[in-house]
Amino acid sequence: MTSETMTKILVLSPVPAPLVFQWLVSQSGRAHISVVGIEGTGEEELKRTLEDAEIILGDYTFRVAITEEFLGSAPRLRFIQQPSVGYQHIDLNACQQRGVAVANTPGVNDVAVAEHTLMLALALLKKAFYAHRQTSQGEWAQRELMWERGVFELQGKNYGVIGMGRIGRELAKRLTVFETQTFYYDPIRLSPSDESALKVQYKVLDDLLRISDVVSLHVPLTEQTRGMIGERELSLMKFSAILINVARGECLDEAALARRLREKKLGGAGIDVFSVEPIPRDHPLLGLENVILTPHIAGTTMEVRERVVKMAVANMVRVLQGEEPLNVVNRTA
Repeated sequence: MTSETMTKILVLSPVPAPLVFQWLVSQSGRAHISVVGIEGTGEEELKRTLEDAEIILGDYTFRVAITEEFLGSAPRLRFIQQPSVGYQHIDLNACQQRGVAVANTPGVNDVAVAEHTLMLALALLKKAFYAHRQTSQGEWAQRELMWERGVFELQGKNYGVIGMGRIGRELAKRLTVFETQTFYYDPIRLSPSDESALKVQYKVLDDLLRISDVVSLHVPLTEQTRGMIGERELSLMKFSAILINVARGECLDEAALARRLREKKLGGAGIDVFSVEPIPRDHPLLGLENVILTPHIAGTTMEVRERVVKMAVANMVRVLQGEEPLNVVNRTA
């Protein structure tokens, strides 16, 4: 490829294409780049754009799936940079068969998700949203919250972390400040030295669910984790326990969770991810008093956005300069 060859880059995320162009040119020094976005384009126009696209900036909302059919319309495609940690909407096998490398941006939102998890746990223990609603309506619910509903401290509680990857570890670090008894489950157990440093104890999943006052999910979506918390697992938890899901909606049986919450067989839930997004109007968790729902924003702080942009652009620049991309999640032929 000569320096005069134009490289077409297709942007699937809802990000202005001119802005991506500016980022890439400023970092790579290459002016011979054509950056095209899909916002406002129809299906036929998208197919025409795909015909000569070499690099794709993926969709961080996961709405534009990269399937076998999609790839069939992109014969020149050689690299997909996904601007998120998750990439479940990309057919990795199909990409591998076509020699298309796929990279993500690992680690960018670890702190943000850990903080969001703690925020949900504290807000649920303290009944913060109920207290706010009552007070903002002119109702003084002090006695009710003190004697009937009850607010609790996080200190001294049994906290169960399901998934001890990057996010789980960041959460465990922060839990030490609250002096919790922190347990974890992960298919790959930490070394004794790591367990000691993080002040965590390993438990099999069923035992962790039985003893924990707060449980949070931090696992990737795989065939092993899909539906891992269902009716049976929920039935093991204390009636006073809190469940937090900041992993993937498909890891949790949402209907079963809603039933247990309605029946007062669970203390509360904080949910940031859903099996269908945006959340449908008839979702079973809507309208429940002891639930905090957030629209998949645990990892979307301003700081995360800056880190994602820097990592994604730097990796695309590597490819433009003929170097191997970093953080590849599939192996190409």
